[in-house]
Amino acid sequence: MLRNKRGNPAEITLFLIVIFFLAIAMVVALYANTKIQSIISTTALNQSAAYGSINDSFNYVNSFVVQRGFVLFFTILCIGILVSSFLVRAHPVFLFIYIFTLGIAILVSMYLANTYESVVTNPEFAAIATNYTMITFVMQHIAKILLAVGALSFIILFGKSGGGGSNSGDL
Repeated sequence: MLRNKRGNPAEITLFLIVIFFLAIAMVVALYANTKIQSIISTTALNQSAAYGSINDSFNYVNSFVVQRGFVLFFTILCIGILVSSFLVRAHPVFLFIYIFTLGIAILVSMYLANTYESVVTNPEFAAIATNYTMITFVMQHIAKILLAVGALSFIILFGKSGGGGSNSGDL
């Protein structure tokens, strides 16, 4: 999809959209997981010998796997942007396009952070947001994170020696 692009600024926007939808999906999944766990604990299954194992599994997935999985995926996306910035050669004319696209992405990130805030302040999801702070922290600071990743990507992309042109390998 994004092959053979020179200085592709769409990576930052794609990063923002993926993180937003992943955060919303994780909150909804945690909500559903919590509801399933409460249903299991109030049925006849809580009288069985397997109930302890089932409840521990739900607690482990809810408290450890989902949050750290989100942070791991987030970190991999950040590193991927930086690595692709290092590997791609961009002509300096794309500098202004990159700055403009980064500015638009930061502006959109503020709206998406507010949308996330609206979703998690819903009484149904409020308990999820207070218990699972890693996802909420990332979404509250997404504009700053996007600015930092975008700036690092910008520096790596346009700060390389021989950053563009047809004879850039002759340096």
